[in-house]
Amino acid sequence: MFSLWPTCCLPWGTILLVLWGPAGGSQLSPENTLVWGPGLRADVVLPARYFYVQAVDTEGKRFTVSPGENAFQVKITAPDEQFTRVGVQILDRKDGSFIVRYRMYASYKSLKIEVQTKDKHIAKSPYTLKGPVYHENCDCPQEDSTAWLEEMSCPQVIPQIQRDLSQFPVVDPDQIAKEIPQRFGQRQSLCHYTIKDNKVYIKTHGEHVGFRIFMDAILLSLTRKVKMPDVEFFCQFGRLAFGEEEIPSGYPSHIFLVRIH
Repeated sequence: MFSLWPTCCLPWGTILLVLWGPAGGSQLSPENTLVWGPGLRADVVLPARYFYVQAVDTEGKRFTVSPGENAFQVKITAPDEQFTRVGVQILDRKDGSFIVRYRMYASYKSLKIEVQTKDKHIAKSPYTLKGPVYHENCDCPQEDSTAWLEEMSCPQVIPQIQRDLSQFPVVDPDQIAKEIPQRFGQRQSLCHYTIKDNKVYIKTHGEHVGFRIFMDAILLSLTRKVKMPDVEFFCQFGRLAFGEEEIPSGYPSHIFLVRIH
């Protein structure tokens, strides 16, 4: 593939040929290219499922620049259905890799995912997800939360959370449950959440609680996927709502954990 570029540095009428090829002279290899990620598993239910594609050349070397935003084509179908309601988006990360996101608008018995380049399947494509494959709004909570955490590849420990909470070695849930609404619930953006029997309840405090829709969406999405433990917590939306001088030294500034049952 080549492009023709006129140049003012050469005599009039001279044409400079500039040859464009793959990055570093590499040729994309369908067989060597890598495909992986949670979106290739039926049991990982997310609002938008995703997986990765890494371009690899015929010598087994990974691309470090984009092979082109249209280098790969993705087709997702439900073999047992006449129509498949799935939206697909391919994001070029400009470093030789891509994120493929897809959102399901119905549940299916199985899904077939085809990833191709120039009409050739790459890696182990096509991939078959043996169902049921649930969509985001399916109210299908898994009873075993431990099994769900393993399916989602969740770490057992999150070091950052442990570091952040290490400055609060002792917390009195009953005391802060009374004190937080009194100190911060008048003109701030404070919400008291309770998850009981996998249902989400909320009591709002303050004037500016519109941003609660994001936490609401997260909690409702989780309760559709897994049986949550009974838990209560306060959540403050918007760091600037407090004012630096109003934050007591013994309190986290965003989320106050109250009690887990």
